[in-house]
Amino acid sequence: MTVKLSPVAGAGWQFFTDDGVPLSGGKLYTYAAGTTTPETTYTSVSGSTPNENPIVLNSAGRVSGSNEVWLTSGVAYKMVLQTSASVQLWSADDISGIT
Repeated sequence: MTVKLSPVAGAGWQFFTDDGVPLSGGKLYTYAAGTTTPETTYTSVSGSTPNENPIVLNSAGRVSGSNEVWLTSGVAYKMVLQTSASVQLWSADDISGIT
């Protein structure tokens, strides 16, 4: 499978609350663009290990484990970021991977 690095949460991204504090326990949901249908992302360029959905952020507000989010080539995504209490902070639609 061909995957491309996500321009949102790609490699080493750090997420913060509106107050500038790392978003510990935050949740990043990934959907097919324009929908609420879950869409798989991957932990590495191999595209063999899927991320959980939602991706739960570590205490530093980063993707746990690989610190990477890879998207299926040719697939557009919608991403929704929420706090650990499920309060939505933002949503971005029509995201495609970068080379």
